Amino acid sequence: MLKKRLEVAKHIVQEVGEFILSRTQNLGRIEAKSSPIDVVTEVDKEAQQKIATALQKAFPEDTIWGEESKEPLKDFSHTWVIDPIDGTSNYIHGLPFYTVSIAYFLEEKPVLGVLFAPALGELFWALRGNGAFRNGERIRVSGVRSLHEAIFVTGFPHTKRRFEVMAPIYEYLLEECQALRSFGSAALGLAYVACGRCEGYLQLGISFYDVAAGVCLVEEAGGTVRELSGKPWSYVSRSICASNSLIDLAAIVQRVLPEEVVATLR
Repeated sequence: MLKKRLEVAKHIVQEVGEFILSRTQNLGRIEAKSSPIDVVTEVDKEAQQKIATALQKAFPEDTIWGEESKEPLKDFSHTWVIDPIDGTSNYIHGLPFYTVSIAYFLEEKPVLGVLFAPALGELFWALRGNGAFRNGERIRVSGVRSLHEAIFVTGFPHTKRRFEVMAPIYEYLLEECQALRSFGSAALGLAYVACGRCEGYLQLGISFYDVAAGVCLVEEAGGTVRELSGKPWSYVSRSICASNSLIDLAAIVQRVLPEEVVATLR
């Protein structure tokens, strides 16, 4: 059942990814969603519709939901979650760091994740219990244990309050690790942790549709995914802390931030 869904999802993300790539010079109307910096293009909407239609045709018994859907998702029992373009701002500006992302939830947990970065020509996928892959080759998280040798990735918060919470962590990492990066796509950042290019990803203020496929990738590649507080990650989490398991990012967060601040993170 899941292997068939995986093969269909791989085909769909590549087909839609090529469509997205073909529209880089014809984005259509660009609209603001929750704020002027949270934007959506006509291409996002068209891409989601293409994915949803293909999935509905292949698996009419499943629930299908996308980032651009108007109603909130309440059913995570046997559900496809679509992020048609994770990294829309990058896409608009001609930066190659964006992905088509599809995850499949079974009984509230992502058990299948597929990411395609069309501008980079990289297809990532993972199936619970079957490992993680990039362009057909099995991938593993890195073996780096030292902070001084590690590269971490983040997504910078869009609100002052969240940035103030994260600022001490950023300061600590910038002093202790080799580099701190932000690619503008949480999905791609998690994929890079999964394939060993980076040692960890952390972000405060994130939604399940941004990271569900990446969560599956990291865990199947041997990594660990939690909330910033150290609690298990789930679809209700609003933060994420993923690592290669050898460097405990959640422990760093708990050491740097006051206990009462950590208690507010989810």
